Amino acid sequence: MPFTQWADVSRTDRFICLQPMSGYRLIEQEDDGYAIYLPPDADNEALGRALLECLDKSRFIWPLDAHFSDWRRYMPLYKAWQKDFMRRYGYKTKREAYRNLDWCRTERSEGRISIQPHKRDKPELFRDLPPDRTVVIAATTEAVAAGAALRLALDRCE
Repeated sequence: MPFTQWADVSRTDRFICLQPMSGYRLIEQEDDGYAIYLPPDADNEALGRALLECLDKSRFIWPLDAHFSDWRRYMPLYKAWQKDFMRRYGYKTKREAYRNLDWCRTERSEGRISIQPHKRDKPELFRDLPPDRTVVIAATTEAVAAGAALRLALDRCE
């Protein structure tokens, strides 16, 4: 597997959240729970800056680090993030929080950035969309271009 960096992006009508993700084959949050929250109408430059920052924070972790991929480490991190955004944005139930949530996984590897939108089947259950829905651009440090690609991918979520 080539060197890869990841970020997850979640969007509702109340916020956009970007998080650096790390790993090798199993991609998970870091222990620090770092996340960037933006308003849902953030411009492409702000989106791109946040995305590039998250990708820069991502770590490619050799698969022999069994602690990092242990569910007892990453499940509490996911639940803490969920609790935080629900409290922060006034969601009363998980069903309400996930009702309009869009989610994309972003990868930067081998000179390109690919942003894969997903389809939400149930409140916390997502599945991949066909490959032709993925937005792919050349790896860039230009925030506006990265943000425009991210917005396009988010708009392709179902």
